[in-house]
Amino acid sequence: MVRAHGTSRRSRCSGGVALLLLAQCAWPVSFVGRTGLRATAGATASADVTYKEELQSLCEEFRSKQEEMWEMMDEQEKSEKKSGKRKEKSKASLLQAESFAAQRVQLGDDLDALRNSTIEAIERVAAKNPTSAPLKGWRGYGGEDPKNCILNGTWKLIFTDAADATFKKSKRGSAKTFQEIDAKEGWFINCVDFSNPDSKLQGFRVFVEGKALNDSEVELIFRKVRLLRRSRFFPEITIPLPGPGFLRKVGRLFARRKGGEVNPSDRGAGFKLLYVDEDLRIHRTFDGLYFVQKRLA
Repeated sequence: MVRAHGTSRRSRCSGGVALLLLAQCAWPVSFVGRTGLRATAGATASADVTYKEELQSLCEEFRSKQEEMWEMMDEQEKSEKKSGKRKEKSKASLLQAESFAAQRVQLGDDLDALRNSTIEAIERVAAKNPTSAPLKGWRGYGGEDPKNCILNGTWKLIFTDAADATFKKSKRGSAKTFQEIDAKEGWFINCVDFSNPDSKLQGFRVFVEGKALNDSEVELIFRKVRLLRRSRFFPEITIPLPGPGFLRKVGRLFARRKGGEVNPSDRGAGFKLLYVDEDLRIHRTFDGLYFVQKRLA
């Protein structure tokens, strides 16, 4: 529920900010004590380490090239502004990453080729998946204790081909992004913290409920956004989100207005886990977009 102050004008404005921020969010339970259902040490060791190293190297290269592209775009924008030819910025569409109107990121030729190489590496790693039922234990799925679910913990996004699932440096500073997973409560919590101490918005948390459909597929329902503010009176504002059907329709509308091609899946928000071991997780959304995450804790 919205806090007591949530009906104020300030809260309504924050709601609009939250929906725009959600477009860029893709993403704690202790790692100690999870046993049995995760990949064993032997299984992890038997996976082709070379493929994993190759994939992580490609992920780093893709991110580096992506940041170079952003810098070039910023320089071009500054140049156009000085010459009076600056074009109006397009608005961010809602929840494009792994949810309602997923849209593949628009890339230059070089970056597009690198993306394709990364996807090929993902498929090679996925073929060595040591964990056949990564959702066992999710809210007790399969009769297993949630503490044994291999997904529990904190993860960092290192690659995605989803539009607006990563943050460019802005007036709020650089963004630290990570995801906390709680199998007992069934939460995927996408976390973003901004570095600029002068920014009123310190960060935000997107609470996404996960429902296991089978051993490797999960349905996602976006429940609420919590804004973390540098304020004495409103340090946190929690905003409930409307139903997924409504958000997906709105997201498709925004995506089309930007001239993008909306991915065709009608399954809604969710993903299939392709690879999970003790330090790496890969999934493909129902819209066909890829996410690679590395364990932090």
